[in-house]
Amino acid sequence: MKKMLVALGIVAALSACGGGGDEAAPAEEATPVEEPATDDATDEATEEVAGDFDATAARATYEANCLACHGGNLEGAGGPRLAGEGHTPDQIYNVIVNGQGTMPAINLPADEAENLADWIAAQ
Repeated sequence: MKKMLVALGIVAALSACGGGGDEAAPAEEATPVEEPATDDATDEATEEVAGDFDATAARATYEANCLACHGGNLEGAGGPRLAGEGHTPDQIYNVIVNGQGTMPAINLPADEAENLADWIAAQ
């Protein structure tokens, strides 16, 4: 019991002393960040559109058809690296629909293959 009272006295004494005389710095006010105005018709969370291609659709096509060989970030795995290689959309489209080397032709609708080629070229 005596130890408990001593500990309680020490805690009370330290609490009363404060922080050593330094005044607390005033808290900075948070500057509100204003969101840019968006048009609801073009700002759908499920559809990411960038440039002349639909990036969300292209990513889904890539994941379904290319990811196993070319990696999650187009970095190459069993197949060659795709990102940053400087291929034109036409070159990529040609490889998608006709195949090249050990890569088989991918059976995609033309507009989907074109969207994928535009997206890969932009990576």
